[in-house]
Amino acid sequence: MKIPYILLLALLLLVDILSFTEIVSLVRQPSDMAVATGLLLLGVVAVANYFVIRYAYSKLNA
Repeated sequence: MKIPYILLLALLLLVDILSFTEIVSLVRQPSDMAVATGLLLLGVVAVANYFVIRYAYSKLNA
């Protein structure tokens, strides 16, 4: 059954959109700490996306 993995990718897209709006709001603030937090969060999202997409892709091809 490959439907859960397709739903996982769709949910990942929704989470990415919401998290990127939060990251942009942090990066646009004048505070250095907010910018650093935004960039750190961007790195965490990128790493999480890599592993989730890799996992779902491997399950879809299996």
